[in-house]
Amino acid sequence: MSQKLLADSNRASLREIVEANANWGETPVSGVSRNIRFTTSSITVSKETAVSDEIRADRMVSAVIETSAQSGGEIAFEFSAGNQDRALQRVLMGAWSRPMEFDIFRGNHVAITANNQIVIAGDDVSAYFTDGRRIKTSGFLTAANNDYLEISDVAFAGGATTITVTGTTLVPEAGSAYTTVQDANDVVIRRLNTLRFGTGGARTIDGNGTAPFAALIAAKQIVPGQRIFVDGIGFETATVTTAAVEVDDAITLNDGVNAFTFTATDDETEADASDLAFLIGGTDAETAANLAVKVNEMRVKEDFALSAAVATNVITLKNLNKVGGDITDEAATMTVVPFAGGDADVGGFYKVVSATGDVITVDRDVPTVAAGAPVTIKASMLRNPGNVAEITPQSATIETGFNDVSQFFVADGLRFGNLSLEVSAGAIITGSITTMGRETKRRNTTLLGGGAYTVLEAPATENVSATANVGALSANDEELATALQSISIEIEGNLRAQQAVGSKFPVGISAGRLNITGTINAYFADGYMFDKFLQHKTVSLSFPIIDPDKNTYFITIPAFKIMSDPIAPGGIDQDVMEALEFTAFRDAATKCMMQIDRFSSTSPVTA
Repeated sequence: MSQKLLADSNRASLREIVEANANWGETPVSGVSRNIRFTTSSITVSKETAVSDEIRADRMVSAVIETSAQSGGEIAFEFSAGNQDRALQRVLMGAWSRPMEFDIFRGNHVAITANNQIVIAGDDVSAYFTDGRRIKTSGFLTAANNDYLEISDVAFAGGATTITVTGTTLVPEAGSAYTTVQDANDVVIRRLNTLRFGTGGARTIDGNGTAPFAALIAAKQIVPGQRIFVDGIGFETATVTTAAVEVDDAITLNDGVNAFTFTATDDETEADASDLAFLIGGTDAETAANLAVKVNEMRVKEDFALSAAVATNVITLKNLNKVGGDITDEAATMTVVPFAGGDADVGGFYKVVSATGDVITVDRDVPTVAAGAPVTIKASMLRNPGNVAEITPQSATIETGFNDVSQFFVADGLRFGNLSLEVSAGAIITGSITTMGRETKRRNTTLLGGGAYTVLEAPATENVSATANVGALSANDEELATALQSISIEIEGNLRAQQAVGSKFPVGISAGRLNITGTINAYFADGYMFDKFLQHKTVSLSFPIIDPDKNTYFITIPAFKIMSDPIAPGGIDQDVMEALEFTAFRDAATKCMMQIDRFSSTSPVTA
């Protein structure tokens, strides 16, 4: 007898599509569906029943009556960039200030074929890119090929997706294991060379009367209290000029962290076999190009933070660590101009204090730097809206697929009510999302996985841990000295189903008061947090989550009160812990209870 195929959880999938805000509970007949990354899911349909109270002489139950039904359940996840963003937006009933999906494509199939074309060979991935949005290229040997770019056109033909970009000088280059193109639509200012920093000693970034921020402020893409990331400034540079280089001539390059000695050879086999041997060319320009390739090969493998660009026989080195670079010409046969011009205190992350069309005032000192560098500014933020007119209930249809047995359950009208986040030392950052919705239907074929729908996979970003990927925590904008064992945050939307006569399923899902609570388990070392608790002081908390590609999130609770802070010796051979419990409330400055700033990869570009 043959065995009947039974469903295996390893073949299960979740896929969602956004419902129109005005059409709750209506699955769009077409559009973009996305795969959901998850660890467990309990989304299903449930019903309420009542047993009849009729009295029967035979002592039997006369009837079991169905009274209502609804869909919903919990999705558990491991945190990764881009994969919880839609859930966060729905729970907070707000909107990200810039749309971004964190889609990323890396490998030999990513190449540059012309000065304005990036090609991704293989499957049609054109739907992951949108005209007018920004992307970032990285991992290319040629320095000019690693940049922030704007899409002008996307097309799939001949087995490849071609992305055409505007205003570039890309150099054709084949793909490698490191070549990458990724969503970077958080870019609000792209390679602008008219920005000044610290003018007159002030904590400002300004456009010298050109008002570069006016449109961004009008669109609420730059507001007080949010974080921005500034790239393209503060990097020191140096030059190396090759002339009559001989065998065994060597030069040591130092990026401030790592140093490598590159040695000249006339043996092509030796040059091919070694990361640190460069081939002497037929001309000084060829020799310079060969040395630059070796430096850039080390860079793309992330062994070195120096980028090399060549013009004839002059190599310009850019220190991606900003400062600390050094050059030693071991044979004293090359002309070296030492590293200069860097400043580690300019660029990076800032918090916006205030903003006008021409000037952004930030939260830390800014060295005085004149205009001229190609500056890029990135910003994308989510808050629970402080303006009641901006509070937007949002819903989705989610399909649970048991693909091995061809069974699919489609739940519509799902509102996202609760979201938890667990950040514990020595563990992956995890969380869960609780949903409540309308009807569920069973199908023998997928609905959202084909047909009229554009089917996209979830962003392929890496999962993160609390130990390796969480940066310094700040309390009241100062780095917290106390060591923390764990942080738990719970967002509660207090959803309730609205039942009505004549309708088996809810006619609506309503949200109650937004509650944000949490716990902090800290090693007891000083009285800082206890004093805040005892004095009932307002505290803010912020911490970054940074994945291996340097996609970065800042989670901020701008105002909360510590509700309890018990400190007591638990027993012999134990650490003394503070188990703080807190409750957030409306912050007067930001008019929110939670703020999340997100950034695409903050690794510096080399163009």
